[in-house]
Amino acid sequence: MNEAAVKNFIASAAIGPDSVDAELFIRSFMAEMQKGVDKKESSLPMIPTYVSCDRKLPLGKYAVAIDAGGTNFRTALLKFTEDGASLEQFQSYPMPGTRGKVTWQEFIGFAADCIRPLMRFTDRIGLCISFPTEVTPERDGIICRFTKEVNIEGFEGRRVCEDLLDALDIDGAQAIVLNDTTAVLLSGLVNHADPEGLIGLINGTGTNACCILPCSRLRMGQGNMIVDIESGSFMPPRRSETDLYLDAHTNSPGVYPEEKLVSGAYLGEICRLALLQAAKEGLFSALCAEKLSALEEFTTAEADGFGAGEESGIFSAPDDILTARMIIQAVFKRAAKHIACILSAVIRYTEIEEGHSVVISADGSVFRKSRLFRPALEEYVSVLAAGWPVTYMEMENSTIIGTAIGALINE
Repeated sequence: MNEAAVKNFIASAAIGPDSVDAELFIRSFMAEMQKGVDKKESSLPMIPTYVSCDRKLPLGKYAVAIDAGGTNFRTALLKFTEDGASLEQFQSYPMPGTRGKVTWQEFIGFAADCIRPLMRFTDRIGLCISFPTEVTPERDGIICRFTKEVNIEGFEGRRVCEDLLDALDIDGAQAIVLNDTTAVLLSGLVNHADPEGLIGLINGTGTNACCILPCSRLRMGQGNMIVDIESGSFMPPRRSETDLYLDAHTNSPGVYPEEKLVSGAYLGEICRLALLQAAKEGLFSALCAEKLSALEEFTTAEADGFGAGEESGIFSAPDDILTARMIIQAVFKRAAKHIACILSAVIRYTEIEEGHSVVISADGSVFRKSRLFRPALEEYVSVLAAGWPVTYMEMENSTIIGTAIGALINE
């Protein structure tokens, strides 16, 4: 294998971490955050959630949680005690719209049918929506768009909680909408994380981050509020030809460019396209290049597994294996550096005092399961946010747990 040639390919194709100017990225991200707060045109809308961490979590009370994500639709009944979260009657289904187009009415009817049996235990519902959503002061939500290739039509202008409560038709029921990243942030309260220095992160099928800002900074009164950054919509300072090609061939070209560089819905495809380009440039054997040309899908999990040392039927010759792993590892490290830049920008923007501990309450399949992503993320954060001791908090079903917390502490 010509290692120098592979490194030159990674550099010229701009698919590796060295293509990311970290300080430029961080400055650009912070500037977009400020424009979002100021309600100016920005790639980061900084959506107010009207959800806070200021109230203490009541113990012994039930809440129903719905998590409508990019892959799964999950429901559960939860109660909180001194020992943590008690999760009961958990159910998981494919997210409506991931296996063909559905209508808004079909989606709402499905959601109501799923939780109706749980409503005899409580009148509180938390509904976690993993898509850009305008949250009203009443904590209802109007979905701005569906991402992650979810196909639901007729949602425009509809209020999620209002429609769900109408479909349930249960006296006294209350519902609030949360973003998935907001829910993940709130889940950190189960482990008694200090809200000062608490940041929410999702990097799975899609990506997003959220933070806590003083309401005075938002010019929205007193106290503190969780702000949905919508980090996946950021326009990074640099995108490669591979990134541009992938973007143009999605269902939503031009939308959420950052998400398409770092999340599980796209990392495998970036790897496939990069490997195919490398084959065209003669970096693989003829047999391997032929197999790559016939490869129609390469999932993120497959790419991560092979890049971390698993075998693959596509690559058998030692040189082909080493070349492919170098390319795949570069793609995942670039994604990790992007997320590290985002977290560093959020730490700086929220003005967390240097030296104060920062807790990243995180979830998502890439963050939790990728063997290539997480070590690289921690390494880059340790450098880019060297002034803050950063720890990572994760737990099973964090979005479900945080959604129930949101329903109980925000009336």
